[in-house]
Amino acid sequence: MAQASAELFNIAGGVVMHRSQYLAGFRGKSYPTVPSDAERSQASHEGTLEELQVKFPEIEGVLWNDVKACSCGKPCAFTMTTCNACGKSLVEVPITKSENVFSAFLYGVKMAARGFPYKISLRRQTMDALVFDDMLALTPCHLNGISAKYYIPDWRFLLVQPKEGLKVLDLIEAELWAATLVFFRNSEWRKTIFKGDITEEELWGKVIKSFNFPPSQFQLHIQWLVPPLTPFQHYMAEIRNHFHEDRAFPIAYVRELLKLNDPYPVNMNTPITEITDHYDKKGINYKEHWNEFYQKALKDSMDLCNFDAGDFEYLVEGGKAHKMTVSDGAVVKGEVVEDVNLVDIQKLDCLALQNYGRPYEDGKPTGTYIKRPLAPNFLAGGYKKWHGVDEK
Repeated sequence: MAQASAELFNIAGGVVMHRSQYLAGFRGKSYPTVPSDAERSQASHEGTLEELQVKFPEIEGVLWNDVKACSCGKPCAFTMTTCNACGKSLVEVPITKSENVFSAFLYGVKMAARGFPYKISLRRQTMDALVFDDMLALTPCHLNGISAKYYIPDWRFLLVQPKEGLKVLDLIEAELWAATLVFFRNSEWRKTIFKGDITEEELWGKVIKSFNFPPSQFQLHIQWLVPPLTPFQHYMAEIRNHFHEDRAFPIAYVRELLKLNDPYPVNMNTPITEITDHYDKKGINYKEHWNEFYQKALKDSMDLCNFDAGDFEYLVEGGKAHKMTVSDGAVVKGEVVEDVNLVDIQKLDCLALQNYGRPYEDGKPTGTYIKRPLAPNFLAGGYKKWHGVDEK
C-alpha cells in the first residue's frame, strides 16, 4: 500500500495539516445537508431478487454479480485485494455471487436476501437514467448515475457502439449534473463544504468522474464525486486505496475512446488490458489519463477542503488516534488516545457527513423505491438490449 505524502495542505480557516493525517470523531450531529425531495413510492415486487428470478427466469443474467464479499458487508470487485469501505484484506476472500443491487432498484424489488429493504436515496429518475446518493459516500455529495434503459454490465460494452455510447454518457451526466446543482445552489451547504468561492463552471471541472472495472455492480454506472473527499476518505485516496490504477477509468478517457468511433467487439471475458493496449496504439494512453485524473482528484479535494479541525475530536496518523490542538495556524498532534475504535469512528463520521438517506428519521437514513420500475422482461417496459451483451 502506498504511503501518504507528508506535505502540508490547508483546511478551513487556512489551518494547515499533513496529508499523512486525517481528522476523525465529528463532534456534532451533522454538517449542513441537502435532503432528497423525491416522491415516496412502494415496492413493485414483494420478496427478493431470487424470488423474482423464479417467477421470471429469463432475466436471471441481469440479477447477479461476481464479487468478493468483505466481512464488513461490502461487495467488492473480484479483482480487489483490499476492501475500499473498511480497508480489510480481501486476498483470501473467494469470488462469489452477489445480488445486482442496481437491477433490484430498477425492478422495484422490495427486499435483499439479508433482510434489508432495497430503498434508495433517490435524486432523479428519467426514462434514461437513475441518480441516487452512494450508500458508502466518499464525499458529502457522492452520486451514482446508472442507465435506466439498457442492461450494460460495464463500460467496455460502450465500445461496441461508440456513437450510441456517447449518447448514453451524455444523458446520464446531464442528470447527475442537474442533481449536483441542487446541492450547489443551497447556500448554507455550499459555503460550509467548499473553501472559498467557486462557480458552477469551476465545479463542473472538478467533479471526480469515473467508471470502475471490474465493477462491484454489473450495471453501467458513473461514480460521481463532488470534492472535497471526507477526511478519512481523502487519506484513503492518498494511500491509493481509492481511484485504483487499472481499476478506475476516468470518464474523460472513456469519452476519448468513444470519440474515435472505432467499434471494438467485447464480451464478458475480454481482458481490460487488451482494450487499453489497443487504444494506447491509437494514441490514447490509459496510464497518462489515469495519472492526470488521480493527481487532479487529490488536488481538487485539497483545494476545496473546508473541514474545520475544531469540529473533530481526533487527529489520526499511522493508524492511531491522537489528541490535537490548533496553534499558530497549524494542527498540532498530541498524545495517543488509547482504546479508540477507528472503524466505529469512521462509520459515525460517515453518517454525520454524508447526504445519503437524508432526511434521517430517528437518526437513521430514509429512502424510497422508484416510481417507474422496469418490467421483468426484455420486451416493452423492460431493459432494452445493448449490442454485444448476452443477458443470459
